Amino acid sequence: MRERSDEIHPMMEEKRLQELLVAARKQRDKTLEKEITRKLVTLYVYQGEYFKMGDKPDTKIARRYLEKAQQMQKYHPVANYRLGYLYYRNREFTKAVSFFERALDGSLDEELNDTQRMLANMFLVNCGIKIAKEAIQEINDIEGNVYTELEMERIEQYKNEILVLDEEIFNKMFYRKIENGKEEKIGEYVFINFKPEKNQVLLKKSDHGMEIHFQDFEPISLNPKAFYTTYGIVTARSSRTYRELQEIASNGCGQEVSDDYLRQIIRRLSRDLPYWGQIVETTSIVHPETRRTIAAIKLADKYSACVLCRVEDFLPD
Repeated sequence: MRERSDEIHPMMEEKRLQELLVAARKQRDKTLEKEITRKLVTLYVYQGEYFKMGDKPDTKIARRYLEKAQQMQKYHPVANYRLGYLYYRNREFTKAVSFFERALDGSLDEELNDTQRMLANMFLVNCGIKIAKEAIQEINDIEGNVYTELEMERIEQYKNEILVLDEEIFNKMFYRKIENGKEEKIGEYVFINFKPEKNQVLLKKSDHGMEIHFQDFEPISLNPKAFYTTYGIVTARSSRTYRELQEIASNGCGQEVSDDYLRQIIRRLSRDLPYWGQIVETTSIVHPETRRTIAAIKLADKYSACVLCRVEDFLPD
């Protein structure tokens, strides 16, 4: 998605399209009505994504726009996918399931791309596991209540059909740690309590946001573009050019990050992170095609990086 310089423009466009839609309905022009509806839905989905992933995310406004889109096209795959994600992040897993399933079903005119289909299925798996965990906990609570009157014979009959009764099995499936290029599945306790080594930069992505941790400094929150830019720098095996970082940040956010905006991000990072000059090394390399000297950046040699995130979180190459 492109950077927006004019906050009024989408509102004006929405008003214009709504007026055209009213006129098309009066004229009973079904073809025109369908085309304008498609444009309005696209605008609402765009706005929903903007408020979900912007520098200052506002999930309430994002949901409002996505619900507008879904009201106009109930089976719009991307609108349902985005709504499912918002409910998932809000831990409303049952609601999230219905939206993800609708998104995967697609519509006659549109369907999710391959990445979205993969992620939607991953979210569905996690929703099922989360719902199962809550149900298992409820089972344990009822069984542990000495005042509960249970028909044990009947309960035992169906208990054998339950595939998993140990919720700890699920705890190992939700998080991952990426260190020195190696990925490891970790449980919730390790994820929450992990402490980086002395010369290690930690990037952490959770329900509470995105952060960078280093030594004894307080964790610093990063917006998505700054997070993925930093991720591109600290996980590089060799120096990365600004063009490469721009691509990584764009892929990570699902939004277009311009060259100028990337340079703004790096300037802000160097200003806001007191240890930036310590952990980052800037150098010059020769572009293989133009043979011109260009700037490149990487993590300083004496430091290592670790990334903690959820299993389903997308991390660009």
